Amino acid sequence: MKRLAILFSVIFLLASLLPLSAAGQSDGGSDQKTLAVCLPGSVEFFSVQKKGMDKAAAEFGLKLIYSDAEWDAAKQLSQVENFVARRVDAVLLCAADNQALLPAVKLCNEASIPLFTFTNTLGADPNGQVDGIETFIGINEISLGHMMGEMAEVLLGENEANIVLIEGNPGTAPQRMRTEGFMEYVNKHSNWNIVYQQAIPGWTKEGALSAVEAVLQSGEKIDLISCQWYNGAAAAAMALEESGNSDDVYITGLEFSKELIPLIQNGKVDMTSNYSIEGSGYTVIETANRYFSGEKIPSFIPLDAYIVDGKNVDSVTPEL
Repeated sequence: MKRLAILFSVIFLLASLLPLSAAGQSDGGSDQKTLAVCLPGSVEFFSVQKKGMDKAAAEFGLKLIYSDAEWDAAKQLSQVENFVARRVDAVLLCAADNQALLPAVKLCNEASIPLFTFTNTLGADPNGQVDGIETFIGINEISLGHMMGEMAEVLLGENEANIVLIEGNPGTAPQRMRTEGFMEYVNKHSNWNIVYQQAIPGWTKEGALSAVEAVLQSGEKIDLISCQWYNGAAAAAMALEESGNSDDVYITGLEFSKELIPLIQNGKVDMTSNYSIEGSGYTVIETANRYFSGEKIPSFIPLDAYIVDGKNVDSVTPEL
C-alpha cells in the first residue's frame, strides 16, 4: 500500500506539471512574429538572398513564410491578400511589377499590417518611396542603369558605337529603371545607337542566349552588349564565342557569379557589378526586427554596388 501511495503521488505530480509546460510553450509561440516574404519568381539571386533572411530570422526569433509569384503580378497580389487575411505580423514584398502591386499598400494599411519592400521597388520612385510602406531596402535601380552607362563610357569613349541592350524580366522595377538610367547615358552620346533591345522573361540565361544569337544572325555590326544581370552577360559571351566574334565586341553585366570569373579574367566579359546578396537578405529581416523593437527606421535603406573588372576580379568572392 505504501508503494502504491508513492506511485500515485508521483503520477499526480507529473500530471500537474504537464499543463504548465504546455502553457509555457504556447505563450512562447504566441510571442513570435510571423513575416510573409513575397518573392516575384525563382532565380538563383533569391535563393542566395533567402540564406541571409533565414540567418537573421533564426537570430532574432522570427518566423518567415515564403511565397513565389512565378513572375505573375496578379498571383503575387493574391498572395498578399491571403497573407493579410491570415493576419501575419508584417508583409515583406519584392514586387513582380512595380505598378501592378501598388494595391498591396492599401491592403496592408487597411489591415494595419506593416509593409516593407525590398530589392524591387513599388511605384515609380527609384528610392522606393511610396506612402504607406515602412521602408524600402535595396539599390536605386536608376543608379545601376547609370553604372551600366559608366561602363559603356569606359569601354567606348566617344567612339561611334552600336549597342545591344539585354533587359531583365519585363515589368519589374529593375528592368524598367535600369533601362531608364542607361538611356540617360546613351542619350548623351549622339553617336551611340541602340540597334537591338530585348526584355527576357524570368531573367533566364536561355532567353538571353536566344536574343543575342538572333541579333548576331542579323549581321548587324555590334560594339557593345550591355546586360542587366550576370547570366545575360554569360549568355552573350557564349553566343559571341560560338559566332567567332568574341574579340570584337565588349560585354558588360550587373551582379557577379562564379561563372563570370574566368570570363572576366579572359576578357570575354569586360565588367559587371557586385554587392552582398546574402547580406541584403539579412538586412531586410534585421530591419523588420528593428521596427518590431520600436526603433524608428529610415524610409530608404540603400545598398551600394561597385564595379568588378579584370583589375579586381581575383579579390572578389561571388555569392552566385
